[in-house]
Amino acid sequence: MTALPKTKPFWIYGLALLLWAAVVSLTTGLMFKLLLHDVEAAFDQRVELLHKSIERIARDNEAILEGFSAFLGAIEYADRESATRYARQVLARYPHVYALEVVRSVKRQDLAKFVARQRRTWFPEFKVKAFTFGSGRTLQSPQKKPMYNPMIFIEPMRPDTRQLIGVDMDSAPFLRHALNQSLQLQSSVATIPFKLAEGPQGYILFRPIINRPRSEVSKRKQAFVLLVINAEAILKEITSLVENLQLDLYHASYSSNEPEGTLLHIAAPSPDRLEAGLLPKLSAERKLDSPGQPFALRVEKQLSWSDLDLPLVITTGCVSLLSLGLLLLFLTNHFRLEEQRKRSAEHLLHMATHDALTGLPNRALLADRFSQACSRAQRRNKSFSALFLDLNGFKQVNDAYGHEVGDQLLKSIGTLLKECTRDEDTVSRISGDEFVVLLEDTPYKNAEKVAQKIHNKMALPMFVQGIELNVGLSIGIAAYPYEGITMSELLMKADERMYAVKAQSKAALAERTDE
Repeated sequence: MTALPKTKPFWIYGLALLLWAAVVSLTTGLMFKLLLHDVEAAFDQRVELLHKSIERIARDNEAILEGFSAFLGAIEYADRESATRYARQVLARYPHVYALEVVRSVKRQDLAKFVARQRRTWFPEFKVKAFTFGSGRTLQSPQKKPMYNPMIFIEPMRPDTRQLIGVDMDSAPFLRHALNQSLQLQSSVATIPFKLAEGPQGYILFRPIINRPRSEVSKRKQAFVLLVINAEAILKEITSLVENLQLDLYHASYSSNEPEGTLLHIAAPSPDRLEAGLLPKLSAERKLDSPGQPFALRVEKQLSWSDLDLPLVITTGCVSLLSLGLLLLFLTNHFRLEEQRKRSAEHLLHMATHDALTGLPNRALLADRFSQACSRAQRRNKSFSALFLDLNGFKQVNDAYGHEVGDQLLKSIGTLLKECTRDEDTVSRISGDEFVVLLEDTPYKNAEKVAQKIHNKMALPMFVQGIELNVGLSIGIAAYPYEGITMSELLMKADERMYAVKAQSKAALAERTDE
């Protein structure tokens, strides 16, 4: 008989979990893509606001310097009171401006006369000096050269800035470069970043003073206005925009990670290791549009869980887990029902192929086993035998002790027959007290030995529910293919021999009785 196919629940569970994981991954990926799009849009908006804020400061710087240059071009350099009032108004309005300064170009042959005039008119201790911008800043006597550019005005005038009066702004290469560039371009030019006198990082913006009308050009010497910018003050103006961001404002002639070119560096809080491993880092770079202030802005942000829409993330996670739970519940219920159906089918199949009382194969299963035995015997060119067994005295047991004892006796006989045969043999009950034993690869002579073994077992008393029963078996043997090639032929021959044996037994019993 054909066995029922076995299901593979673990394989199906694995496939279902893979499909679930694929769907969840796709859904989660789309969700994170949408969330990242929103976060990136918000990040880009902050970067634009930062860029515009710094651009505005840069434009203000140039406007201040242009205005101061025009103002000084319209008055006498000696009118320090007007220049001071103007500078103080600028400083009050623009906190990021560290100082306003004026530098005048003086030829070497005019230097002594120039110094004497400055001492006589406003600054008795005035002298031209070089200034080193290394780690230890010191004032030194200037080297001899064709042209000097000493500072003749500074606001605010404090003890720390007062010492800068007379400093030759041509004494440092980076200052000289910016001064010459501004003179050549006749526009504002910034230096690279450096440490200011009080310590904060900053830079200087140079611009030539606009000359008066041509008729008076010969009366005025070349001079420059300087705007000193404090990076810390710039930070105060953009503090609200840089929360949780890493910001680098640097000179465009350097890279963002070179300290020499860095004007402003704001470090972001240290990210959580899990966030840094799972979430991306956003970055953006912008350059200022001002040619005279060639600074660039680099902004970075390591995303954190707080940047995401946590309710949406939690909801998505819960829905994913719920869907997994429902899927597992469905599969478990499906396999439970399938197992019940399988057990029911196996039970029905067993009922259809086995004797309900003894559990032994019935005639239908015997026919299937006979067909298989025939095929094997033909392939191997061997014989097999069939035993036809009938229980002697079974009716008397039923009449004397009832059907319950008789049924128990039949079960015991079935067990005894299985003990006397091999696992590959078939013990079948085909009717009330009739049994058939199919002996695989067993010729007639060996079948007789099995029959004798059964007789020897049956010769012993049998006890059923405490009752000693003495019953016998009549056995007929037939061998395939010599005495039949079909089951009916073989069983008919075995049945004939069984009845012959039964008749002989009765005759022998009658003779013993007559004696």
